[in-house]
Amino acid sequence: MLFRKSIAPPPPQRIESISDLLAWCGAGRRSETFVRDGVRKPPPQVSASDHLYFAARLVAADGRQQVMQYAFVDDRGNVAFSAFVRSTSPVMMYGGAASEDLLVEPISDALFGELAVRLCAGATLVGFHRVLQAGMLPDQAVAGAAGAECAWRRFQAVARQRGIGLSRREPLTLNDCLEKLGLAPLESEDAALRALAIRALWRKLDGVD
Repeated sequence: MLFRKSIAPPPPQRIESISDLLAWCGAGRRSETFVRDGVRKPPPQVSASDHLYFAARLVAADGRQQVMQYAFVDDRGNVAFSAFVRSTSPVMMYGGAASEDLLVEPISDALFGELAVRLCAGATLVGFHRVLQAGMLPDQAVAGAAGAECAWRRFQAVARQRGIGLSRREPLTLNDCLEKLGLAPLESEDAALRALAIRALWRKLDGVD
């Protein structure tokens, strides 16, 4: 008796990294269904360490919904995630409402929550004003992270040790910290550029801490 050998079907196409995934999503050309189906398994960590520098900002808001921009950068300086997210649930507003024309269609907060959980799992989050910024992230994403650090607090500690003069009357901004350490100031509120600046500040502090 002859037996016909079955031919295994080819493996489904796999998205290699969250950067590839969000290239589809951020361009506003693909459906959320495709993206959701493509992220069943978390991507491998590709950063030089477990640090993940992040920033979030309110882009636009009205009485019914708001649009946030989130960005995450790894230790190598790769922008692992940058996307606009449309939310209908209350979120802490940081910096006040702003109006901005968007050239891309924001993704839903439900999809962002799924992506953020996978991205933050096991990573040490580093933000500027950690409590305020982490408050904008999904609770499950923060819970799944290994921990969270504050670049603002670390700079203050180093400044006291090194005798760097700080104003007691004005709040310490990210640009203040960058300039006092000889780094270029930010010229845009874009979350990805801000996350990159937080990484530059953190790594500079590694050399003077």
